[in-house]
Amino acid sequence: MISSTLDGTEAESLPTVELFPKERTILEQSAMVFRPFGLDEQGHTIRDLSGVSIRAVTVFLEKLITAQRGESAGKEAVEDLCQLLNDRIKDPVYHVTPEFLRNPWNSYSYEFTSYLYEFCERISGDPRFAFKAGAEKISPIMLALTRPFSISQIFTMFPYFGNKFTSGSAEFRVVEVTSTTAVVAMRFTERTLRQFGPYRRRCACLVCQSAQGIMIAMASRIHGLSQAETIETSCIGNDDAWCQWTIRWQEERGYGKRFWRTTSPLEQARALLSNQEAFSKTDSAQAGLLATAPLQVEPRTSAQQHFTWFLWGGLVGLLLMAGVGIVNPIVSLGEVLLVGLCPLLIIGILVNRRLLRESERREALIQEQITFVESRHEELREAYLEQEQMRVELRRKVAQLTALHRAGLSFGSTFERDTLLHQVLEALTHELNYNSAMVSMFDQGDQTVQHIRLIGGPPEVETFAQSCRIPITDPDSPEGTVVLQGQPLLVKDIEIIRHRLHPLNQRLAELSKTKALVVVPIKTKDRIWGMLTVDRSHNQTVTEDDLELMTTVASQVSIALDNASAYQQIEEWNEGLEVKVKERTEALEQADRLRAQFLSHVSHELRTPLTSIKGFIQNLLDGLTGPLNEKQQRYLVRMSENSDRLVRMIEDLLDRTRIETGRLEVHPADVELEPCLADVLEQLKPLAHAKQQTLEFYSADTKVVVWADRDRLIQTVVNLVQNSIKFTPSGGTITVICAMPNRRTATVLVRDTGPGIPPECLDKIFDPFFRIQQGHRAGPKGLGLGLSIVKTLVELQGGEVSARNRPEGGAELSFTVPVHAATTPHRPDPQTTGRHILVVDDDPDIQQLLHDRLKAGGYLPCSALDGRQALSVLQSREFDGMILDIGIGQIDGLEVLRRVRMTNQRLPILMITASGSQELAMKAIGLGAQAYVLKPFDTHQLQQMMDRWFGSA
Repeated sequence: MISSTLDGTEAESLPTVELFPKERTILEQSAMVFRPFGLDEQGHTIRDLSGVSIRAVTVFLEKLITAQRGESAGKEAVEDLCQLLNDRIKDPVYHVTPEFLRNPWNSYSYEFTSYLYEFCERISGDPRFAFKAGAEKISPIMLALTRPFSISQIFTMFPYFGNKFTSGSAEFRVVEVTSTTAVVAMRFTERTLRQFGPYRRRCACLVCQSAQGIMIAMASRIHGLSQAETIETSCIGNDDAWCQWTIRWQEERGYGKRFWRTTSPLEQARALLSNQEAFSKTDSAQAGLLATAPLQVEPRTSAQQHFTWFLWGGLVGLLLMAGVGIVNPIVSLGEVLLVGLCPLLIIGILVNRRLLRESERREALIQEQITFVESRHEELREAYLEQEQMRVELRRKVAQLTALHRAGLSFGSTFERDTLLHQVLEALTHELNYNSAMVSMFDQGDQTVQHIRLIGGPPEVETFAQSCRIPITDPDSPEGTVVLQGQPLLVKDIEIIRHRLHPLNQRLAELSKTKALVVVPIKTKDRIWGMLTVDRSHNQTVTEDDLELMTTVASQVSIALDNASAYQQIEEWNEGLEVKVKERTEALEQADRLRAQFLSHVSHELRTPLTSIKGFIQNLLDGLTGPLNEKQQRYLVRMSENSDRLVRMIEDLLDRTRIETGRLEVHPADVELEPCLADVLEQLKPLAHAKQQTLEFYSADTKVVVWADRDRLIQTVVNLVQNSIKFTPSGGTITVICAMPNRRTATVLVRDTGPGIPPECLDKIFDPFFRIQQGHRAGPKGLGLGLSIVKTLVELQGGEVSARNRPEGGAELSFTVPVHAATTPHRPDPQTTGRHILVVDDDPDIQQLLHDRLKAGGYLPCSALDGRQALSVLQSREFDGMILDIGIGQIDGLEVLRRVRMTNQRLPILMITASGSQELAMKAIGLGAQAYVLKPFDTHQLQQMMDRWFGSA
């Protein structure tokens, strides 16, 4: 009999906690306080309970429900179990799946295990589920390790097996063991009891039931005996220091014979191999450990040798008996038999000593195998736990990045400060899973901090926080460190700095039950605007990762606050500027007209000589005047580049002036409308998705090619769709339709499901600076320029805009754009030479440039200096094409074009004009010109135009 005495050592003193009765379960707690697996808050691996136990409970639940309701119900029960557990795990990175629970390599906390037992009991409807599931925890590997031992020996090793599956979260003792009874005890460590919290009694009862289920099933599961019985003599659930049980089982008869049989080498090999087959169905990885152990099975040579020795010993004994009888006939029969047995006794002693040594050797080999298996098991388990923790951390990082991305989009979607701060705190508590979050504003003048908003606490805590106005005088205080020094603060235990906090903040921490917190400054431009605080309650803590995350959030908040402040300032300026703009509009319009005329005149005067310079340089580079050496080539390239630079400078100057005066330029060309609209909508999808809106597109039945400036067309559609997204509530739909009601124009319609446009505003929404007043509709604020720019762009391209309210609700804005219907004139055979081209320009340098380019292309140029001379030459002879400058003397180019088209519809005509007269060039296209080129033009572009319309030599 083996016995020991429980000492009176109690667990380390815990903070006083009011313990609830056993009828109250841990499910009353809305969420788990501790992490369920991976690393705890101190960075230690959680090993409270082996994954083998959780797997056994999960498998038993599925088996139980399957037997009651069918296979599909069993699988559904496990799915429901995972969902219930995930609902109580606040951090999504720790959510579990059925496959995860069935993995025997995991380790879990006792808090998670308590939730698991409670949910399994609820799903199964069996109040003794934990007890029945305990029997399933005798895994195949446990069977393999315990089968060579008797029941009493197994209970002697109770602390060994208990520590193996709980890894130090509970303490196990053997009080007494006999051949038919055992008294064992268990108690939990301080860390485990802290996880149970006030529900210690109920949680301890569940764990005790599971442990009793294991111990009762040992006799029947391991050695096939009848089921044991247990008596609970004390329980932590009854406020005892230990859980203690007395287990009784039937006496194992003939055990010594069975023991030697099962532990013989061949029988042990068969047992191990059969167990490996069982492992292959469940814990294949663990079974592999036994497969890798150096199992050695010797043949039955020893028994044969022993039999031979006894045979020879018997023969020697018979010979001795015969010899003694012959030598000394008077010896009694008993003495003769004694002499004959002496060799057998000697051989028996030798065999026994040999068997003893063999037994010791085999025991050492078994111990070596067990040690090897356990070491490999721990190595693999450590590797798996480390891998699982890396997976958890990776999921956490992905979740944080996703939350930061969504938060950034949310922060940028509003310019109202109060709305912005509310979205920040909502993101911190819901997306990033902090218990509460608070934003405070720092008044540099009064050197005070005002808590302006708190989310995550009870209403009375929020009210108290908003009533606090805290003076900051000490830069070394926790508050001063943040708002005066601009340094973030990481507090893993609030008790460390509680005495240094301002009394109001001490009271706030007490009311909110804060245990750990992170405080970061919010810096806007060159000053500290305030601070952002997040905290953890219960026993959770914060880490350096939380500090880094909050620093990133604070940076995003700072940018958003800067944008909101700038927008608010712009709004204030805009309100005052609207009045001033109306008062000074007439004077500015006059000044703008004079300035535009001056810039147009100056740019025209600059373009004419610049065109000549650029054209002659290009002729030189193209070798029209002869070969160039390397240095000349380099100088001319630099001159060409600088002339292009000068052209861009002039264009930039004019673009700026036209934007300010409303005179925007367009560069029309053939544009396929459907791909253009599809590209725009693809770019705007993220903006619509941010408001949970649907963006739809319906194209025309036929291919639509319009004559428009592609960039300005995209700008027009973007403005209209963004306007619809802005005024359409979340969940609405914006529809873009491309239609072709006639052969001359295409129509683009933008429809939304918003509140529509007040009828009295329909004819004003395209006016500059017009906005619908808040009294009519509480919509987003703006400067009122977007739709007026749309109107200008559309009209410059020959279209019209309109707006209406749809009968089914929402607004519809539309515009038209002309379809390019110009037909290509008849082209002569491109292989013919000597094509006559009339060049009409009043600038001799431009004349010379065009003559050189035409001659180089195999054309025969002819010149006219003004419109009257051009018309006269056209009447006297026929030409194959004409290059016509709009700004010529006598009769301008447009009039010449109009008169030519009255009598000749087939003559290809290319128009030349300064970019400041682009409106005239567009008018020329309407009068029948084939194309136009803006000064200063690119000679290669000009050559392509001539080859296209005049035919190449």
